[in-house]
Amino acid sequence: MSLIPDLSISHYRHFLLVAELRSFRAAAARAFRSQPALSLSIREMEQRLGQPLFERGSRVSLTRFGEACLPLARELVEHHERVSRSMGGMARSETGLLTLAAVATAATLWIPELTARYRASYPGVAMRLYDDNSEGVERMVLSGQAELGICSPVLSDKRLVFEPLWRDAFGLVCRDDHPFSGRASVTWKEISALPLIGTMAHRQLLGHRAAAFMMELPLFVSNMMSLVAMLERGVGATVLAELGMPTDAARLVFVPLRRPRIVRELGITRLAGRTLSPAASAMEALLREKAAQSRVRT
Repeated sequence: MSLIPDLSISHYRHFLLVAELRSFRAAAARAFRSQPALSLSIREMEQRLGQPLFERGSRVSLTRFGEACLPLARELVEHHERVSRSMGGMARSETGLLTLAAVATAATLWIPELTARYRASYPGVAMRLYDDNSEGVERMVLSGQAELGICSPVLSDKRLVFEPLWRDAFGLVCRDDHPFSGRASVTWKEISALPLIGTMAHRQLLGHRAAAFMMELPLFVSNMMSLVAMLERGVGATVLAELGMPTDAARLVFVPLRRPRIVRELGITRLAGRTLSPAASAMEALLREKAAQSRVRT
């Protein structure tokens, strides 16, 4: 197998300039190189190819070999420029793909605003947005379906790194005619005998002795829309973190839970040891900025 000639893109550019201008002096001026330097570049190219590209004489002209090489060299330089523009665009977040998965809290409260801001700043970046519970978000990040996740840590997987951005406390969510709806707060012991509806969010209560009964509820719902419908119907009550309170459910109220006050963390999840793409880094910066503006004080 023959060796591929060791030629740089500069060699090809210099060749095209001399072929176009028919002058080493003019080509050197266009390339901002001295004439000896450009002549050396062409000689190197000819030596490495093993064939002359130009006829030497009073008028510079291409050899037959040079004529055959001309369209190939032009194609290579044009391809190089396309690739360079594309890579530069991705590096500046002018192009690329952002894949983001988020829990319902983030998808409702922050993602619409941040998406509008992101699209205004980076209109050339395509976006793929997914919503799921925290475990689902973490699994999407692990599988590569999403590069960034906004959720609470659930799986305790060492392949993931979590950066907390928001903190909020759990409370009882019930209909406005529930006996506890007018209370300033309730205790975990007080709600333990209520007909409660379980959700995936309750995995974040694991390890809290006062909330242990939440792990054994007879009724479990995985979908937020179904949960809200049951709560508004009066089927039961549930426990949610404050930011997870449905904003469009007029008849539901949030009653803080005390003794103890249990707090959850929401933040950014991504793969450990991996550098984010420029597109994802730009969204990460927006998330941090939003968190600094709207963080719930605890």
